Amino acid sequence: MIPERRDPPLFDEFPRLRSVLPWRPIVRAPTPVEPCVSPWIGRDGVFHKRDDRVSPVYGGNKIRRFEFLLADAERKGARSLVTVGGLASTQVMATILLGRRFGFAVHTVLFDQTVTSFARSAVLTDVAAGGHVIRGGGYVATAVRAFLAHRRAERPYLILPGASSPLACLGYVDAMLELGEQVRRGEVPRPDVIVVPAGSGGTLAGLAVGAAILRWPTVLIGVRITELVACNRATVRLRIRATMRFLEKHAGRSLGLRSGDARFSLFHGAIGKGYGHPTPDAIAAMPEVERLTGVPGEVTYSGKGLVGLRAVACARPRETVLYWHTLSSVRPDVPAIGPDAVDPAFADVFTGPVAV
Repeated sequence: MIPERRDPPLFDEFPRLRSVLPWRPIVRAPTPVEPCVSPWIGRDGVFHKRDDRVSPVYGGNKIRRFEFLLADAERKGARSLVTVGGLASTQVMATILLGRRFGFAVHTVLFDQTVTSFARSAVLTDVAAGGHVIRGGGYVATAVRAFLAHRRAERPYLILPGASSPLACLGYVDAMLELGEQVRRGEVPRPDVIVVPAGSGGTLAGLAVGAAILRWPTVLIGVRITELVACNRATVRLRIRATMRFLEKHAGRSLGLRSGDARFSLFHGAIGKGYGHPTPDAIAAMPEVERLTGVPGEVTYSGKGLVGLRAVACARPRETVLYWHTLSSVRPDVPAIGPDAVDPAFADVFTGPVAV
């Protein structure tokens, strides 16, 4: 079972939300903040927020969102969850692991990306955890197959790629308020800069809104790990505005903020050739991910995230920097299976060399 936690700080800040928003406890919070002691990064004054340990079922940056999304699906009487992601998607894995635990059928459509050992392991875990996993192929074919999966599913609830709806983004508004409590208790200095990998931008947007609510001058820096068309200043700003409007509507009061009060920027120097493509720097960062979290890193989020962290920390030597971990250090408790248990449409994923 997933242990219960205290009320979210978000509900303390906006009491009306307790009665109007769906929510159920999933995460184990607060997650610790620790000094990021690392010769590889090259300086002191760097900390890391251990959301890799946010739940005993699975960690990383998607789990806080499911406290709201799964409760919303239950409230709406859904029987199935439908979502989309890449072969190595941790969002897909989180949807399957948590969705199955709470009684949902889970249908996922996976689009192609560079095949890595992490991607192979992710597909096997998705199937072993009880997900109905469909090979999507390219982006257009994936969209068509996701539409068909949604139509065929029993009482479906759609979780968008990245799980970055305004309701879901409240999970990271809450996370920033949690960090605010830790700063007030003296557990960590208030960071001047927070670095986080950015794909759909939901985590970045939620943290930026939370920092604005705290009236912190902290700048959020998203390390872009996907194509520019999907993650840019305009798309992140839209998520910030949508999250603020959603929060104001349901809290029943104005935040007294403009979207520009949520301070953020994007770091574009780690992406390489695109989503899921290994870069030499990301490969070199993978051992550091393991040293910091205890589990092997991967190149899509964690490796490139640390590349961005090192660049930002070195460029801002006098500022306190915090890195927000988004990769799980919790190993999913699923049966061991082999490629023969996976739909034959994935056969080529398990043959031939892997990129890393």
